[in-house]
Amino acid sequence: MDLIIFSFLVPILAGIFAFRLDGKRADALLVGASGFSLLTITYSLITFTPRHVVLAEVNNFGEVYGLIVDDISLPIAFVVSLVGFLFMLYSIDYLSPQNRERPVREGKGRFHGWMLIFLGSTLGFLFSSSMLQMLVFFELMSLACWGVVSFYGTKEAIRAAYKALLMPNFGALVGLYSAFALAYLKTHDLSLLSLSSLPQDVKLLVFLGAMIAAFTKSAQFPLYSWLPDAMEAPTPASAFLHGAAMIEMGVFLLARVVQFMNPIPKAGGFIMLFLLAITLLITTIAYPMQKDAKRLLAYSTMAEAAVMYSGVLFAIFGSGLGIKLAMFQIFTHAFVKGLGFLTAGTFSYSLGTLNMGKIKVGGLVGTVWMLSLFGLAGAPPFGIFFSKALLLRSGVQIGGICWAIVLLILLDSTVFFVVSALRVRDMLGGEDLRVTGLMRGVIAILAVLAVIAPALGYKLIVGW
Repeated sequence: MDLIIFSFLVPILAGIFAFRLDGKRADALLVGASGFSLLTITYSLITFTPRHVVLAEVNNFGEVYGLIVDDISLPIAFVVSLVGFLFMLYSIDYLSPQNRERPVREGKGRFHGWMLIFLGSTLGFLFSSSMLQMLVFFELMSLACWGVVSFYGTKEAIRAAYKALLMPNFGALVGLYSAFALAYLKTHDLSLLSLSSLPQDVKLLVFLGAMIAAFTKSAQFPLYSWLPDAMEAPTPASAFLHGAAMIEMGVFLLARVVQFMNPIPKAGGFIMLFLLAITLLITTIAYPMQKDAKRLLAYSTMAEAAVMYSGVLFAIFGSGLGIKLAMFQIFTHAFVKGLGFLTAGTFSYSLGTLNMGKIKVGGLVGTVWMLSLFGLAGAPPFGIFFSKALLLRSGVQIGGICWAIVLLILLDSTVFFVVSALRVRDMLGGEDLRVTGLMRGVIAILAVLAVIAPALGYKLIVGW
């Protein structure tokens, strides 16, 4: 049996068992299961061999279960498992009675369980080789998202959790189920590879269905409001949701469909461009109004997802590197977005607030907060500078209507940078925050990874 299977089965099974634990035993299971996934994926990356493994076939349905391990799925799985492991380490001390905003005295096993299921279902989604398999893990991710967002049990958290469950699943029902059902009716095969044999008119319908599901998963216009509300989740869960799970998996879904179904009718690209343009305008307008640190980061996630989607858009319009550039943006974004969220987590942990108007901070935490915001805006030396620059160059080379996305990305980045600079100006000047050594260590590691991410992920572009 392929080793990759255990990278997602182990955390899912461990997550189910974690619900019955609490305290240090739950912590140990969390570290062990997520660490196992990281080691498994790292070993597979070092010994990388592209492969398509068929594990189950059924008459009249073709391939229903299997693995596609290629130069897209495996590197993204590596970053998911790496940052997921770091976020979970951080959560061990973050979920404690010492947290001034949300003290936690029991129930860590429930949170750890949902996080492990979240990790496992994300990895399973990445390696899926059939449409049915993608649907199962797509839904499991949504369920895990509901679990972590609702963790605190407040009225606001419960409401936000159901919104995070229902809105993406509305997109899935309207879009993904319909798209895959149509594809199956035409090919009588559930394998993703069968998408290439669809007629062009059917390809457009399948693409649009997948785009609806992907955009709701990634909080793009029009169904995006669930994401800012989902900030009711504990910060480590927010970091995973934004940096390496739900949002990015929407992009990966559409990239997979385009990868196996190329060429896509250009009409699909024009519709996609229109929705991405509105999303970028919404985020640009929203930045100056945000006072909560996590909500500011949430709107930046919407914009960064639009940047990732621009790579898929450029692939539709003929860029040979479009999908690889989208994956490179996912790779670089994960570290700096995680850095931003975990730094914001120190505000709630130490000060009991996320209101940027009430925060004064200095030292390591203040410096890292400033650098993470500027990094998300696309300033060097953080990796997003390089991935954004390559995406923008690709859009310029295609020209035509792609100029609209290029200009909107530049506008969004500029406004975010200015808003961040003004916020940082008012927030800096205090003392370094008192956080545990584990939390501080995770933040320091993420800061280093955010800088060296382009070197780690460059093979996404040139080939693994």
